[in-house]
Amino acid sequence: MNRLQTPGTVSIIMKDGDKKQAEISPLGKIAAHVPDLIVYGDFTQEVPCIESFDGVLLFVDISGFTALTEKFSMNTNLDCGADQLTQTLNHYVGDIVEDVLIFGGDVLKFAGDAILALWRVERCHIHDIITLAVKCSFSIQQVFSDYDVEVGLELKVKIGLSAGHISKVLIGDNRHQYFLVIGRAVDEVRLAQNLAKASEIILSPNCWELCDRNLIEVEKIQGERAVRVRYIKNDFDNEEFFERCTAHLYQHHTCENFEILRYASVLAPDEELEKSLRKYVMRNVLRKIDDNQPLEYLSELRPVTIVFVNLQFDETANALHLCKAIQDANAKITGIIDPLSGKINKLFMFDKGCTLLCIFGLPGDKQPNESTHALDSAHKIHLFCSTSLMKLKIVSVGVTSGPVFCGVVGHRVRHEYTVIGRKVNLAARMMMYYPGLVSCDAVTYTTCKLPHYFFEELPFIEMKGVMNPGTVYKYLGFSEKTMIYKAYLTQEQNDHYPLLGRKKETDIFENSLKTFKQSRKSQVIMYDGPMGYGKSQLMAEIAFLGQAPGQNRVVAIELTKINIWQNFFAVRTLMAMFLGIDTCKTYDARQYVLVNKLRGIVEDEYLCLLNNLFHVKFPTSEVVSRMDNDERNTQMEIMLRHILKQIRDKEVVIFVIDESQYIDTVSWQFLEKMIRTVPIFVVMSLCPDNRKARLPCPAAARIRNHHNTVYIHLRELPPSVIVQKACQDLGVVSIARELEIFLIQRSHGNPFYCEELLRNLHFNNVLQFHVLEEDEEKEDEWDNIFTRGVLKAQASKSPENKEEDLYICTIRQNVKLHNIMLPPTLKGIALAELDNMTPSEQMVVKCAAVIGVTFETELLLHILPEWTKMKMNQTLATLVDSRIFQCFGERKEVHAVKSTQSVSSEELCISSQTVKSIGQGSDLGPLVAERLKQEEMVMHCKVMGFCTPLLQEAAYELWLKSQKEALHLKCASYLQWHAHQCKCCGQGDFISFHRYAVEGMLHNIDTQESRMQFLTESTLNEAATVLVSEMLMKVELSRRNGSKDTMPAVHTTEFSKETFRMPSKETIPSLPIQRPLVMQDSFRAEDTEIEFLNRMDEIILLTEMDKKKIKTISSCECEEILESVIVPLSHHCLAVEDNAWAFYYLLECAAAYVYLANNYMAFTYLNTAETLLKSLDAKEKGISQFEESLLYSLKGEVSYNMGQINLAKKLIKKALNLLKKGFPLTIIGAFFMSMVETSKHMSHQKKQFSWQTHTGREKRLATLYQQGHCLSLLWQIFSLDLAISSKKFARLAALMKVNCAEETQDESQIISSYMEFSLCCQLMGCQHEWMKYELMAIKRSSQLRIVGGGLLTIAKLALSLAYMKLCLGNMALAIQLGYRAHKLCVLLKKPKLDYIVLSDLFRALFLNTRFSEAVEVLSWLEELSFRDDNVIGKACFISGCLDLMLYAGFSFKPFKHCLDFILTNETNCILMSQNSIMLDLYSSLAIWFARLQLWDDFKEPFEKARRLLRRTSTSFSANHGFCKFVESEALLLRKYIEDSPEKARETLGKMARDLEQAISQCSTSPVYYPRVYHLKAYVQLMLGYDDYSQMFLEKAIQSSEIYGNHLELSWLEITKEWWFTGTAPMEDCWLNTAPDFPVWKTGLALDKTTYSKTKYLLKVPEFESDSLFSELESEESKTEQF
Repeated sequence: MNRLQTPGTVSIIMKDGDKKQAEISPLGKIAAHVPDLIVYGDFTQEVPCIESFDGVLLFVDISGFTALTEKFSMNTNLDCGADQLTQTLNHYVGDIVEDVLIFGGDVLKFAGDAILALWRVERCHIHDIITLAVKCSFSIQQVFSDYDVEVGLELKVKIGLSAGHISKVLIGDNRHQYFLVIGRAVDEVRLAQNLAKASEIILSPNCWELCDRNLIEVEKIQGERAVRVRYIKNDFDNEEFFERCTAHLYQHHTCENFEILRYASVLAPDEELEKSLRKYVMRNVLRKIDDNQPLEYLSELRPVTIVFVNLQFDETANALHLCKAIQDANAKITGIIDPLSGKINKLFMFDKGCTLLCIFGLPGDKQPNESTHALDSAHKIHLFCSTSLMKLKIVSVGVTSGPVFCGVVGHRVRHEYTVIGRKVNLAARMMMYYPGLVSCDAVTYTTCKLPHYFFEELPFIEMKGVMNPGTVYKYLGFSEKTMIYKAYLTQEQNDHYPLLGRKKETDIFENSLKTFKQSRKSQVIMYDGPMGYGKSQLMAEIAFLGQAPGQNRVVAIELTKINIWQNFFAVRTLMAMFLGIDTCKTYDARQYVLVNKLRGIVEDEYLCLLNNLFHVKFPTSEVVSRMDNDERNTQMEIMLRHILKQIRDKEVVIFVIDESQYIDTVSWQFLEKMIRTVPIFVVMSLCPDNRKARLPCPAAARIRNHHNTVYIHLRELPPSVIVQKACQDLGVVSIARELEIFLIQRSHGNPFYCEELLRNLHFNNVLQFHVLEEDEEKEDEWDNIFTRGVLKAQASKSPENKEEDLYICTIRQNVKLHNIMLPPTLKGIALAELDNMTPSEQMVVKCAAVIGVTFETELLLHILPEWTKMKMNQTLATLVDSRIFQCFGERKEVHAVKSTQSVSSEELCISSQTVKSIGQGSDLGPLVAERLKQEEMVMHCKVMGFCTPLLQEAAYELWLKSQKEALHLKCASYLQWHAHQCKCCGQGDFISFHRYAVEGMLHNIDTQESRMQFLTESTLNEAATVLVSEMLMKVELSRRNGSKDTMPAVHTTEFSKETFRMPSKETIPSLPIQRPLVMQDSFRAEDTEIEFLNRMDEIILLTEMDKKKIKTISSCECEEILESVIVPLSHHCLAVEDNAWAFYYLLECAAAYVYLANNYMAFTYLNTAETLLKSLDAKEKGISQFEESLLYSLKGEVSYNMGQINLAKKLIKKALNLLKKGFPLTIIGAFFMSMVETSKHMSHQKKQFSWQTHTGREKRLATLYQQGHCLSLLWQIFSLDLAISSKKFARLAALMKVNCAEETQDESQIISSYMEFSLCCQLMGCQHEWMKYELMAIKRSSQLRIVGGGLLTIAKLALSLAYMKLCLGNMALAIQLGYRAHKLCVLLKKPKLDYIVLSDLFRALFLNTRFSEAVEVLSWLEELSFRDDNVIGKACFISGCLDLMLYAGFSFKPFKHCLDFILTNETNCILMSQNSIMLDLYSSLAIWFARLQLWDDFKEPFEKARRLLRRTSTSFSANHGFCKFVESEALLLRKYIEDSPEKARETLGKMARDLEQAISQCSTSPVYYPRVYHLKAYVQLMLGYDDYSQMFLEKAIQSSEIYGNHLELSWLEITKEWWFTGTAPMEDCWLNTAPDFPVWKTGLALDKTTYSKTKYLLKVPEFESDSLFSELESEESKTEQF
C-alpha cells in the first residue's frame, strides 16, 4: 500500500534502520509535545475559548501496557528497569504514532495506554477521511494486533472511530494552558472503543452514517448502533484516492521534504510561537529541554502519588457551561496542588465527564510528605468542585501511591510525558467505582501517616481490570472535632519487640528524672534524629519507664504534620489527658470531670475560659465577659500553669511528646513560659525537616538553648544491633551472613531502612526460612563457610515454649543481593532530596553515583559531559554546603572519617551549641566569606563522598542502562591506570605478575617497560639508595678486615652467645619435645643470629640517618586504592559486560582483601567471579586456565584462613593441577617425587643463574609465584595433621615451594621459602634441617640490597624468626628480633605488618613477665590500630588487655571497655573472618564470667568459642585461644561437679578430647605446654587423683623452665602451694581485686613482684567423693587419657 503525504508527513518513511530523518529543530523539540491542532492554532484568543470544526477521531487502546509496567516495576534487578520499559513502549507506541502521522493524522493525546488521533477536515470530505482512518486502523492492526515483547507478555490493540462535530476548548492562564476536545464525536469514539475486542475496529453510529458505505464492509453488533468493520473493498484506485485525500488535507501545513515525518519538528525559530507552545508543556519537561538533556533522562520507574479527579456534568450543560466550569476547576486545582509540587499531567473529556490526572512526585517535584499533600489537596478539590462549579452533578477523586513508569511515550517527532502503571489504573477505577467521594488505596493510607480517624474503610467492590486492589478507604479530611484529643502514644512495653540499641538514651532519661526529683527545676530532654531512627519506639519506652503509680504521672502524645496548623493543639491535648477528659465523649461528661478536678484550684467564674479549649459549655461569667480576646488568652494560660503547679505538688508530671517538630507555634510559646515558671519534666523527639536542623519557631529555639535542656542527637544503630533487629523483625534467631552484610551496608544504621529492605526482600520471595538444627556443624562447604553458627543474642535465651522450633533465614539461590533495587519507600525518600536540587546539581549527583559512595573529583570531571572544572567546583561547593557531599581531601581520610563515625555511633552526641529557628537570619558578610572558604576547600579536595549513601543508590538507579554502560566505560578507562598496589608496596599487582599472565591484558593496562619500572623502582629515592648501599658495603668490608673505626657507633646493646639462652637439653621423657641440637649447630646458629641482629641495628641506624633525605617513602595506601580504584573498576567492568576484565579485577579484589586480612570480602568477590565464570559459554568465555587456577587458589586460601582445612586442601590441589604442577596422592608417589625435588634443589644450589630478562619471563614468573603460593598453603595444611604420612606430604610441599622460589631467582621469595621450610622442619622435629635453612635464610639476606623490597624482606625475616623463637620459648631472642622488626616497620611505614610484630612482641614480653615493657608495647599497638582504624589491630590490643587482667592482676583498659568492643565488633566482617582472634576473645570473656560465677553471662561467649574450635589452625594465636577455652571448660566442669554431677560426665568427656587436641596443637607452640599440663593437673585434682595431679604439675613446672614461660611458672608456684605444700589457707588475691583492678599506666617502672601474687586460685570443688565417683565410674577408663 502506498503511503500518503499529509500535513507534516512524507511517503518514504520506513522502519528502523532504514529511516532517514531530518534533525529536529530546537522549537521542534517543544512542538513534539503538542499536537498540530495547537501548533497551528490561533494564539490571539484569550482563554478560556472554544473553537468548533469537523473531523474524524481514532482511539487506539493498547491492552497489556499495565501488565508490562508491573513486570518491570516488580523486578528487583537493577538490569531490568526503566530503560528496557522505555524502549519497549516507544518501539511499540512510536510505530503506531508513525502510522497515524503517515496517514495524515494528528496525535492529540496519549492517555496512558491509549492514543487519540484527529483528522481535521471539511464536512463535505469527511466520508473520504473516514475511509482513510479505517485504512490507517487496518495498518495498525496488521502489525500490532498480537505483539510479543521480550519479557513474555503480549500487547494487543482495540480501535474505535467516530466522526462529526468537535469542539476544541482552551483553558488555563498565562503560565499554564491545557486543551481538550469535546462534543458528540468525542463521546462516541470512547464508546466505540469500549465495544471493541482485541484486534477489532468499531465505527460509532455517526461515523457509520457519514462514511462511504460502498467501500467499507461492516458487521452489525447486536443491540448497538455501532458497527464492526470487516474489511475495505478494493474496487477503487488507491493512487487516485490518496491524491484526493491529500487535496482535502492540503490546507493544513504539508511539507514537500520527503525526509520529514512531521513539519512541526523542523519549525524555524519563532520566539512568539515558542512562548505560546511552552505553556502546554510541563515545567519538568521544559527543564530537561532547556538543559539540552535527552528526553530519555526523564524516563524512570518512580514512586509517585496519583490523584484522578472526575467531574460529571449535568445533561443540560452545553459547551459554554463546560468551558467555564473546567476553567474554574483548573484554576482552583492548580492553585491547590502547585504550591505542594503537584502537577496536572492530563486533562481529557469523555461521556459528559471531564477527568484530570494530577501527579505528586514527578522528577524535580518529589516531596517527603507527598501522600499527605495529595490527600489534603484531593479533599480541598472535592469540597470546592462539589460546591462551586455550575452544572456539576458529581465529583469523584481517586488517590493511589506506588511505583509507576514516568516518561516520554511516543515517537521522536510526537510524544508526551505520561505515567503508566497499575497504580494509575487503580486510581482511575476507584474514581469511577466509588463516586462522589475521595477514595485512597492502602499504600496511601499507610504512607501519609495521618491518624486513622481521618479515614473510613469502604466496602469491597470488584473493579474491571484490577486484581487484588487491597483495602480502599474514604478520606474524611480534617476537622477540629475529629481531631480533639486524638494523639495517643502507647505506654506499654512489647516483650517480643524490645527496644534495641538505645540503652544509653534511656539511661539519660532515668538519670535526669532522678536529678529532677531532687532539684525540682524544669528539665527538658530533646532527642533529635533523622526519620526512621526509631524515635517513636524510644518515646514509648521512656513513657513506660517513667510510670510509677503514686509517684510519677506520664502524659504521652504523638503528633502528626496536620497538628502544626492547629493552634494550641499540643497543649490542649496534653492538658486534656492530664485532667482526664480525653476519654469523655460528651460536653456534660467533660464538664463534670473538670468541676471535680479543679474544685479549690480554679474559681468557678473562670471555668468558662476553658470552653473553646476543651469544647465545654460553662456559662460565661461577668468578669470574663469584660475581657477582650488577648486578655482571655493570657488569663487562660495563667490558669493552666496554676493548675499544673497545684497538681504537680502531689506527683511528678512527665510530658512525653513524639514528633515534636509538629507542635504548633502557640503551643511552643506556652511551653516556653510553662518551663520557666512551673517545674515540669518534658521529653521530646523531633526530626527537623530542614538540613540546617533549625527548629520551627523562636520559642522552640529558646527551649532548645535553655540551660536545663539536654539535646541528644541520635546516632545510627551499630551493625550488631541492625543484625539483631533483622532477626527480631523476621522472627528468627539467625540470618545468613550475606544478608547481614546487605542490611548493614544498605540500611546505614537506620532501623526503618532495615525494615523496608526486609519487607522488599520478603515481598519478592528472596528470603527462605529453615528450622534451626541442633547440630549445625557440617562438612566443609564453600557456600557455608561464612554461615553463622553462633546464634544471635536473643536466641541465647530459652524460648518461652521450649517445644517451639527456632528458625534461621537464608537467601534464595542465584539471587544477587547487590543487584536488588531500592524499595519504593526508600527510593521516594532519596528522590525527594534529589528533586529539590537544580539540574546541574542533579547531574553531578547522578554522575557521582555511577562512581560510587566515595569518588575522586578528577574522575567525576572526566565523566561529566562537557563541564569545566570551575563549574564543577562551584556545584560541588553548593552540594557540600547542603550536606549532600562531604570532603575527604585524600583517599586515606575516607577511612579516618569512617572510623570517627563508627566510634561516634557508640557514643551519644549531647550538644550544647546554640540553634536558630527557621526565619532567624544571619549577616550577609560571614555567609559570603563562608561560601568562598567552601569553594576553596572543594578546589583542594581530591576525594569526596555522599553524606547519605541512600541518595547514591537512588541516583544511580535513575540512569538508563545504555547511559550507565557509557559512564561505566569512561570510569573504567580512567581507573585502569591506577589499578595496582601503592608506591610503598611496589606498585605491582596484588596477584604477582597477574597482568603478564593474561592475554591482551598487558596491552590494555600497561606496557612491559612500565611494569619493569614498577619492579625495579625503590621506595627510597636514588640518592638514599646509593648512600645506604655504599655505607653497608663499607661496614661489611671493615668487619671482614677486623676494623671498627669506619663504622659509626650504633647505640644499641651488644650481643653475645650468653645473651640468648637455648632450650635446655634436659627434657621430660613423656613430653613430645624435639631432640637436642648438635652443639656445633647451636654455636653456629647463635653466631649467625647475633650477626643478623647487629646487621639490623646497622640498617636501622643508617636508615634513620637518611630518613630526612628519603622523600619517596610513604605509608601503605593499598586499602585506599582497593576501595577507591580496584573495587569500583570491577563493578564498572561488570556493568559494561566486559567479562575478561571483570574476572581479572574481581580476582585482584579478592587477592587484595586476603592481603588486608578481610576474608569475608574476599569470599564475596570470589563468589561473584565464580558466578561470572559459570555464566560464560565454554567456547567464548575468554578466561585462561591460569586465571581459573587463581580462583581456586584464592578460595583455598580463604578456606584455610577460616579453618575449613579439608576444603582448602581440595581447592589448592585443584589450583595446582590447573597450574600443571601435580602433587602426589599416595605416600609412594610422595617418596619418589621427594627424590626428584631434592635432586632439583641440589642442582639449584650449584647452578649460577643469569638475571638477563627474556621474552615471556614475566608470564613464567606469574606461574611460579602462584605455584609457590599454593605449595606454601599446602604444606601448612598437611602440617596440621599429626599422621606421619601427612608430615611427609608437608615436607614435600615445602621443598617444592623452595624449588619454585629458586627458579624465580627472586631473593625475597627464596629467603621466604627457606624460612617456611625451616618452620616445616621444626614442626616435624627435624632440628638439623630446621637450623640449616634458618641459617641459609639469614645468610642469604646479607646479599640483599638494603633498599625498597630488600629492606622489607629483612623485616619479614625478622618477624618470622621472632615468631619461631616465640613459639619455641626462646623469649630473649624473640624479644630482640621483635623490637628490631618493629623499628623497620615504622621506618618502612608498614602498619599492617607492624600489628603482627607488636602482637607477637607483647606475647613474648608478657610470657617473660616483663610487664613494664609489655604495657609499653601494648600502648604502641593501641595507638597504631586506632590511628589507622584497623579492627584486627584493635582486637589484638583488646586481647592483650584481657590477658593483663586475667593473668597479671592489673588492667590497662577496664573490662567494660573490652566487652563493649567485642559486642560492637563481633559482627564486623573482617574480624569475623579471624577465627583465632575471636576464639581468644570469646574464651577470655568466658574465663572472666566463670571466675566471677556469672554463669548466665558465661554461656554465650563460651558457646561462641566452642563453635570456633574446629575452624582454627595451629598458629600461635589459635593455640593461645585454645588453651584459654580449655581453661574456661575446666571452670565449667568444676561448677557441674559441685552443682550438677549428671552434667559433669559429658563435660569431662569433651574436656578429655580437648586436652588431647591441645597437646597435639602445642607441638607447633611448645611455649604453651605448661598451660596445658597445668590444666590437666587441675582436672585430675578435681577427680580426686592427687598423684596424677602432682605428676602433671611437675611436668608443667619443668616445661615452663625449658620454654621460658615465666608467667605460667609464677602461677604454677602459687598453685603448687595452694594444692599441696601450703600450711595455711591462701587468700585469692585475684578475686579480691576483681573487677576493679589497679590500672598500670604506660611508663610506670613497677616491680613485677608487686602483682606476682595476684593470681586466680584454681580451687578444688566441694563434693561428696563417693557420690561423685559413682556418677563418673563409667568414665574411669577415660582418665588414662589425661
